[in-house]
Amino acid sequence: MKRRVLIQTAVTVGLGSLMGVRAVLAKDVSGIELLKRYVKEVERAEGGFEQVMYDKSGKKVDGPLRGMFAFQRPGRFVWEVKTPYPQKIVSDSKTIYIWDPDLNQVTVKGLTSAVSSTPASILFEKGDVEKTFSLEELPAEEGCRWVRARPKTEDLTYAFIDLGFDARGYATDMKLHDHFGQTTVIKLSGIVINGILPDRHFEFVIPQGADVLRDNNE
Repeated sequence: MKRRVLIQTAVTVGLGSLMGVRAVLAKDVSGIELLKRYVKEVERAEGGFEQVMYDKSGKKVDGPLRGMFAFQRPGRFVWEVKTPYPQKIVSDSKTIYIWDPDLNQVTVKGLTSAVSSTPASILFEKGDVEKTFSLEELPAEEGCRWVRARPKTEDLTYAFIDLGFDARGYATDMKLHDHFGQTTVIKLSGIVINGILPDRHFEFVIPQGADVLRDNNE
């Protein structure tokens, strides 16, 4: 379960960095417009996260997990769980490395096969987001303006994703809804947009002695 939660969240990390670049008030700008600004203006970001998974009855089934993320277009990101157990996913724009220290195991996947036709594609594209997603403005609640992004191409991981923007125009909340009625709730903190990110953030060296599993399609 814990690996499944981590992998599914990591490939949507781009959506987890939707922070308004301009000083706008969410009450004056729709959630859809804020999302479009992100796709156009955010090149890189980093920050912290906390995530919890709930089943369809609202019962907590996993979490909270806490850690950090960073991304830089095109295609470079890291999503690292610090507690309660360490796990890390790194993409160098060509290859994704999924590192599980408890198992001493690294899974290696090609970037395209891992994220093609998933909501993660929003991280790597600079064009019209509405070509890939159907966007729906949702009622404001929990102090946020909400927008729903639903992939136009069927995604086996998530049915849709809800994004909440606060009064500053920053996306601070995500709700990832899968096809089994489960919801992963992510809250973001300490986000820095378009700052300097060292290349080492997106480099991964396979630990000596680790088991390496490679995607057969690569």
